[in-house]
Amino acid sequence: MTDIQIVDLWIREIQPLEDGGQTRWIGVCDSDHLLRRFGSAELVRLDSNAPPRLRLRSVADEVWTLVQGEVVFRWHDLRDGSPSRGRRVDHRARVPTQVFAPFGVAFGVRALTACALLLRVCTHAQAGQDSGDAEELPWGPE
Repeated sequence: MTDIQIVDLWIREIQPLEDGGQTRWIGVCDSDHLLRRFGSAELVRLDSNAPPRLRLRSVADEVWTLVQGEVVFRWHDLRDGSPSRGRRVDHRARVPTQVFAPFGVAFGVRALTACALLLRVCTHAQAGQDSGDAEELPWGPE
């Protein structure tokens, strides 16, 4: 875990588990106590030429796990009443890393290698009635 400047943020490098010729990385589990419910899980392949953007979800919490590649994760706290409101955090990841994006915090990922592979697990599916009305925001300055 790194020194985090946004309340509720979570960043953790994931250690591989070696087991009889098989290597596993745990992306998220219930003992992490990060998600209050399950809405969806998906694999995301992010190309480096994709324009970076932030997504603000007013209801959904998300856990993202970098599986392969190199990325910059970005958070911008927009929650009313948050002691860290207005703060922005960037984190560069080169190894399997798990991060948490709490609802009300704009979040995005930018690939630094040709492509990056990530696992995304959310409390609310992105499409449908229960999606938590996602709003897209500009990535902003470096």
